[in-house]
Amino acid sequence: MVAEYVTLDILATQLKEIKQQLFSGRVSLSTQQGQKWSLYFYLGRILYATGGSHSIRRWVRNLTVAGVNVGGASDLPTRIASLTNISALTAAELDGCWEYYLLVNWAKQSRITRSGMVKHIQTTILEVLFDIIQAKSVSFDRINQSALTPQLTLIDIEQAFEMSAQQYEQWQEAYLTDILPNSAIEIALVEEFRQRVPNQAYQVLKGLLDGKHTIREISTHTRKSPIKIGQSFLSHIQANRLTIINPLDFTNPIDKAYPMGLNGAAPLIACVDDSPFVCERLEQIFRGVGYQFISGLDPMKALPILIAKKPQLIFLDLVMPNSSGYELCSRLRKIAAFRDTPIVILTGNDGVIDRVRAKVVGATDFLGKPIQSELVLSVAQKYLQINSNK
Repeated sequence: MVAEYVTLDILATQLKEIKQQLFSGRVSLSTQQGQKWSLYFYLGRILYATGGSHSIRRWVRNLTVAGVNVGGASDLPTRIASLTNISALTAAELDGCWEYYLLVNWAKQSRITRSGMVKHIQTTILEVLFDIIQAKSVSFDRINQSALTPQLTLIDIEQAFEMSAQQYEQWQEAYLTDILPNSAIEIALVEEFRQRVPNQAYQVLKGLLDGKHTIREISTHTRKSPIKIGQSFLSHIQANRLTIINPLDFTNPIDKAYPMGLNGAAPLIACVDDSPFVCERLEQIFRGVGYQFISGLDPMKALPILIAKKPQLIFLDLVMPNSSGYELCSRLRKIAAFRDTPIVILTGNDGVIDRVRAKVVGATDFLGKPIQSELVLSVAQKYLQINSNK
């Protein structure tokens, strides 16, 4: 199905209808350039928003806005890891909206105040809507799903959209249309720029105008609005003393917590087995023929990791400490994303009863140990081929 892209006027009308119809669920928006956002609703009011090119930067930055002490570590990945505890989330929370549920957990632990949490959510929603408006044309898709719970705060979507639209008008009136607030600024002509700003200001700015801090991040640091930041540097940008940089987002904490697999297009295969020998053997086999592979997963923590990575084929050990392949298979089959994923049970006890039980919990196949490379590859190719043809 070809996506239909709508103008902002039509989008405003659709959001108004969502409010009137008391819609609960998620709205997915995207641009032709690949930008994607998600808006979460409960009874027609917006709960949260995420997505875009800088979702992790935004989440970390708005913790500061919310009054959370994010520390002064210069190593951003380390700082982000210290702010997030992905393993504390359930599978459903991780599969839903981890940013939101981390705020829920923080509120329970008194790591963030009620007013700070609301400020974080409000600021995030307005920034996401601003970026959507700046995109000018987006696709629009309603997705019926359970609302985020609990509802931390409910915001009128019409008012929020109108407020973001007004902010964008002010951005245009300041002649900043061609500059994104998610852009970073870098000093291009050092001596020329230095001569045109006071020395004290230059000493502060040279650490911010390094191509790594976005306009929004500079705004938070200096406590000046993004518009004022943009205006103050506009003449320098036009004179090429400063240049615009498009920085990458910070590493997603899910990827940071579970650095598994490569980022290629090859199918991803996962193995949940408490035997290092089995994991190493399977990794040798699958990586040797070009597949992506993840293994060594703690059975008790495997579910959220599998949900985050969404492998195309899963091998489960039958007997593991505190869990079993049957239990994990049964839980996976209850999740929509894994209803059709091939799941192969691994065991050294190839009995009829075990095979029957594996089928009952939804296993696709049953493979005996010790691992035989040709047989394992044949099984993988069989089910990956079937999956790719669906």
